[in-house]
This record gives sequence, structure tokens and C-alpha cells, in this order.
Amino acid sequence: MTIIKTIFSGEMFKKGVVLNNIPFLAFITFLMLVYVAYGYHVDNTVHQISKESKKGDQLYSELQSVQEMYDRESLQSKIAEETAEWGLYESIDPPLIISKKASVN
Repeated sequence: MTIIKTIFSGEMFKKGVVLNNIPFLAFITFLMLVYVAYGYHVDNTVHQISKESKKGDQLYSELQSVQEMYDRESLQSKIAEETAEWGLYESIDPPLIISKKASVN
């Protein structure tokens, strides 16, 4: 009870307790400011990571859509249809192997 009475009565200032500890109080104040600034920094970093994660998820979804469209368009039957418009048709006969016989000297 006497400590609270001493603080509220102002006797602490008369004795010079606060004035003698100003460097320590300034250091504690500085630490509190750094702690608050660090909290804001961490909050912004977490927010930015969350935003980039959502962007990554969206890009992955777009990649899956594009791959599905590529798979549909690259089917052999689809390519045969598209090239038929140019007059190119799928070969029915297997390719011939042409080989050169070695000559004996």
C-alpha cells in the first residue's frame, strides 16, 4: 500500500528515483517501440504471404485448365481433322525403309 501511496503522492519525484533512472526508462520505451514496429512488420509479411499464396493457387488453376485444353486439342483424331482442311491426310500405309546395299570391291 505504501508503494502505491508513494507513486500517487509524488514523493518518488522528490527523491529523484525517476530522474536517476531516465536512461533505463528511455531504453524500455525504445524496446516497446521496436516491439510494436516488429508486430506491424510481421502482420504485413503474413498478409503479403497470404496474398501471394492465393495468387499461386489461381495460377495453378489456370495451368490445369490450359493443360486440359492442350490435351483435348492434341488428340490424334483432332489433329487429323484440322490437317484435312489443308489437304493433308493420315497415311494408311506403313513407311518404307530404304537401305543402300554395301558394294563389295
